[in-house]
Amino acid sequence: MVSEVETNVVAVERIKEYSEIEQEAAWIVPNEKVPENWPSKGTVSFKNFEVRYHKKLEPVLKGITFSVNGGEKVGIVGRTGAGKSSLTLSLFRIIESSGGSILIDDVDISEIGLHTLRGRLTIIPQACSGFIFS
Repeated sequence: MVSEVETNVVAVERIKEYSEIEQEAAWIVPNEKVPENWPSKGTVSFKNFEVRYHKKLEPVLKGITFSVNGGEKVGIVGRTGAGKSSLTLSLFRIIESSGGSILIDDVDISEIGLHTLRGRLTIIPQACSGFIFS
């Protein structure tokens, strides 16, 4: 009986913890101005981009600026902790920008709904601990 009470208390603690987690951005943004065929060119631009995993922590990526033209194949490689996964999580807005912007075909992804963004992007993780965008 004691273990059942302990299990129930832990369940209540989890519910409280999950209810206090910061919500994601809007799934759907009313009147968003994204072309139906977006993205059509596949141009990706990071402009002075910065991201952190929590507002009280230091940025894990700072001042990232680069562009990839549509049709180009780019490999992102680096040692553990270099920021490869953080770049990918940022593209899908699983972690939100704390500065700068990401543009895909000249659309600032911070201004569109997560459903539109995540429903129209694809990424193929590679076994070599890197990513290839195509």
